[in-house]
Amino acid sequence: MNKLRCLVARPRDMKKLILAFVIVFVLSVLLGAMTAQALVKEVSITIDGKTFYYKTIKSTVREVLEENQIYLTKDDYISPSLDSKINENTQIIIKRAFEVKILVGDEEKVVYIPSGTVEDAIKKAGVVLGKLDKVNLPLSQLLDRPTVIKITKVTEKVVVEKQKIPFSTVTKTNYNMDYGKQKVVQQGQDGIKERRYKLILEDGNEVERKLLGEKIVKPPKPKIVEVGTIRWFKTSRGEVVRYRKVYTMIATAYSLTPSDTGKSPSHPDYGRTATGHRVRRGVVAVDPRVIPLGTRLYVEGYGFATALDTGSAIKGNRIDVFVEKDAYKFGVRRVKVYVLAN
Repeated sequence: MNKLRCLVARPRDMKKLILAFVIVFVLSVLLGAMTAQALVKEVSITIDGKTFYYKTIKSTVREVLEENQIYLTKDDYISPSLDSKINENTQIIIKRAFEVKILVGDEEKVVYIPSGTVEDAIKKAGVVLGKLDKVNLPLSQLLDRPTVIKITKVTEKVVVEKQKIPFSTVTKTNYNMDYGKQKVVQQGQDGIKERRYKLILEDGNEVERKLLGEKIVKPPKPKIVEVGTIRWFKTSRGEVVRYRKVYTMIATAYSLTPSDTGKSPSHPDYGRTATGHRVRRGVVAVDPRVIPLGTRLYVEGYGFATALDTGSAIKGNRIDVFVEKDAYKFGVRRVKVYVLAN
């Protein structure tokens, strides 16, 4: 009986027991709350310059971002790294990547960068700049927004071009061919000239060329054409006179009289011309500066003749024809003197 009384608690003891349990429970809750409060950390997250503050009990940067549904792309910038531990007042900086288009000729490349220079974007696109290439923006320019970069590929090359040299036509006088007739004695051939140029190409299109030098690799061969000069006419007697030149001259006549020649029959040179020939019909005196001695002529109103004599008064376009007598009857005339063809 005494044992049973020991097992059954007294009402006063039950109250004490319950109170003890309550105290233990409250203390446990307070201790847990205090422990939890001690684990809460405040962090700041700055995204593209805008800052947000969060309280968290997470231990890594990755967990904080997931907790607050902040997602990153592979090109976004974040500091500290995702696996870094969180401490009180940790500052997380995120820079969102933006689109940069790089145009190279007809090709377009797109990259995403959170920051950097024009040169950084070009390198990320895998584009190698040549020393002559042109970029629409300075390579050192900082980028902070979507941008279009235009690259012009510039190249140089040397080319050799062959050019035709047209042949010329040379006209030669043929004094044995009738006037109006022509004869090709040599066919013309074009020559060839080589020119070396330095070309400047932008995106494959020529924008500038500079002549470096030239040389003739094949000279042209002229075309040679002979043209006839021999004209002709028929005299009143039906004789054909073929001539290559005609003069209009003042004509007089002379005979063997001493008054005309200044020589008497006893003179050793009496009856001889300046060229040593005996005078006869058909001999005429001329100015050798105009008509060379020995030239065959046809004198209008006189006939065929040969220039074999000279005279002190025969200068310029004057001619003195020999007649056997009565030279004075010939008088002074304006005549045409034809230089005969050979």
